[in-house]
Amino acid sequence: MSKTINQVKIKQMMPLNSLKSRITLLFILLLIAVQAVSFIATHSSNERLENQQLKSQLTQAETLLKNEIKKSNYYLTAFAVTVAKDYGLKQMLGEDTRSLLVALNNHRQRIDADISFAFNQQRVVIGELLVKEPNEKNKKITMGEQINTEFSHPQWLTNEPVSVYYQLNESVYQLVIAPINSGDMVVGHIAFGYLINDRLARTISDSTDFSVGFGLSGNSTWHWLALHDTEAETTNSSIEQTDFSPLLSNISQTYMFANHPLGTVDGLKLSATTFQLRSNLTAAIKKDGSQILLLISITMLLSLLGAYIIAISLTAPLRQLVLFSSNIAKGDYHSKITVGSTEELNKLALQFEKMQQAIKDREDAITKQAYQDSLTQLPNRNQFHRDMMDIGHPFLLCQLSIRRLANINDTLGHDVGDQVILEVTKRLKTLEIPLYQVSGNVLLLRWDNETNIKLCVNQINSVIEPIFSYQNIALHLQINIGLTESEGSPQADQLLKEVDSAMQISKRKNLLYQLYNRQIDFNTLDRLQLINRLKSAIENDEFTLHYQPKLNLKTSTVEGVEALVRWEHPVNGLIHPDTFIHIAEQTGQMNALSLWGIDKAIEQYFIWQAKGIKLQIAVNISPQNLLNENFCNLLINKLCGSEKLHQAITLEITEDAFLDHSSKAAENITLLRNKGIYLSIDDYGTGYSTLAQLRNLPVEELKIDRCFIQNLTQHGVDQLIVSSTIKLAHRLNLTVVAEGVEDQQTQEWLIEQGCEKAQGYFISRPLSARDFDSWLTKSSYSCNYITS
Repeated sequence: MSKTINQVKIKQMMPLNSLKSRITLLFILLLIAVQAVSFIATHSSNERLENQQLKSQLTQAETLLKNEIKKSNYYLTAFAVTVAKDYGLKQMLGEDTRSLLVALNNHRQRIDADISFAFNQQRVVIGELLVKEPNEKNKKITMGEQINTEFSHPQWLTNEPVSVYYQLNESVYQLVIAPINSGDMVVGHIAFGYLINDRLARTISDSTDFSVGFGLSGNSTWHWLALHDTEAETTNSSIEQTDFSPLLSNISQTYMFANHPLGTVDGLKLSATTFQLRSNLTAAIKKDGSQILLLISITMLLSLLGAYIIAISLTAPLRQLVLFSSNIAKGDYHSKITVGSTEELNKLALQFEKMQQAIKDREDAITKQAYQDSLTQLPNRNQFHRDMMDIGHPFLLCQLSIRRLANINDTLGHDVGDQVILEVTKRLKTLEIPLYQVSGNVLLLRWDNETNIKLCVNQINSVIEPIFSYQNIALHLQINIGLTESEGSPQADQLLKEVDSAMQISKRKNLLYQLYNRQIDFNTLDRLQLINRLKSAIENDEFTLHYQPKLNLKTSTVEGVEALVRWEHPVNGLIHPDTFIHIAEQTGQMNALSLWGIDKAIEQYFIWQAKGIKLQIAVNISPQNLLNENFCNLLINKLCGSEKLHQAITLEITEDAFLDHSSKAAENITLLRNKGIYLSIDDYGTGYSTLAQLRNLPVEELKIDRCFIQNLTQHGVDQLIVSSTIKLAHRLNLTVVAEGVEDQQTQEWLIEQGCEKAQGYFISRPLSARDFDSWLTKSSYSCNYITS
């Protein structure tokens, strides 16, 4: 009777249809089933898991070993190839042995190489350095005994980098040999290598927890070159006394090991071996297995005990958790949750709160990426559209483009280009006005309630103009600005279109700024018409040359002229080159236009020569021309014939063509100069090159751009730049021409600085051939005449 009463009480306490009792019962049954399955599975798969883990550990160790060898080989190869390109080292090949060894050791120290070689063109060792006792901290460097002897492996000295294993005495080295090229010819070789020794074995062993060794095998014999035995360290036994050898037939019963063939050394096979005692590897696995069984048992007991408590305390907080998750789904990320004092549920609640914060952080990050530039952290185009919705007052919108940023990326690298963008952004922030970045090198500034365009442009230019020095490179930052005015309640897309159109005009005409007007849209149509007509205009001889004199400042003699092309358009009249040169480059007409200009200059040269006038004519060609080898061959045929026109015609090339010394343009520049054609660097200073970059290029003349000359007497910085440029150019044996001379004071200052030549409106504007003849007759300057 009492037993029946107790059963009734229990049923009243925990009715079977309640969530609490069902959770408790289900929890207990699931725990029993899971723990039973876990125990059976753990017991039955223990041996299989042991083998799998042993193989996995061995494979991981083998992979790490291979990667270490590959990394070492890649590092040696990259370094040897880089050193082989060192101009100073090439010069040292012909110097005395001591100088060469000093240079060789300097390079060896950079990668802590154990051996280094230098070979001449005849495969004779002209430099050899060895590190004695490489395992010691204080290393001693000695000269090798092979200097002035023919290298024992001449087949390794090829036209490509070679990675080999080289045995010297009782040591083996991982060696990389790279050719030293001068032009297309191999003038020698350079080699660097690491000793395969105990230090290398220890390095790999420390990262794998396996013993590592390197050995030579042949004819059933094994010889250890280097060995780091972790078991020997643990037992304090001598490494040399290890009983492990990969060639023993029964060794796999005691050791887990893998051999990785590296190559051959003097007929012997070189292998890298990773090995470890099976007992060491399985001990940890067996210990883990015992711990797992113990953990399962403890978990089982604790879980059964806590199941009832969890069931009681779980149901009430569930409603709170459901409500909290519902708020998250609605976008409410500020609600709080309270689930009582239960630690587990509080942890769950804390995880819900962390999830809430994580979702909020991800949404904030996505919003930031959508409305902020990742490089400059400035608001982007999307944010600009947002801001335009709330503006009801007039403002002036400016769009800035950093000039020649593509050249910086191509020549100095995108890292430097990013630094230029960051520097421009930093300077513009000092204006303390709304600033946006709408693309890589395009920035927007908004001047609220401002109508003074020149004042805004001057403020922008004043913060951009100072020289930017980065990694010992002086960069003259320049921009093009497009502007448009808004009366308020603007359409963002229309504003962006207007300001971009104005900026494109500014870039095309090489202007500091351009204000948008409706005529620009009409000009766009005109530009399209010019594109369609340009090819036929060249064929129909619609172009003409104007000539601007180049004055010798020392003798006041007009010694030459610069030929400047003009388009005599049948409808639009005389068009300046700023309008159509970019079109010619973009439509592939630049070669035809440049050849036309050279032909007309030669024709005019003969006309002046017939009149007894001796003038050198400078013709501008595009860097694009220099990428075409056929164009350069045509130039050579025209100028280097029996009439020796190369002595009368000068080719002016903008400095952009000189920046990349390894380019096809640089090769063609050298080809033209070797044929005796006179070359001049035009518009120097507007790009990002330095005289140091140009010192090895075959040019005779340097023309300083007009932007440094026009306001020379008012700006001390311009004077410093021009004066320094003249001095450095003279040290490089370059003749200097100053463009844009506008007054007598500027001309006299240039004479004082030793500038050889000048041109500009103070001397004369560009003139047609007929007008130039008239000007020359009336001018106070003298001219060179042909004497019989």
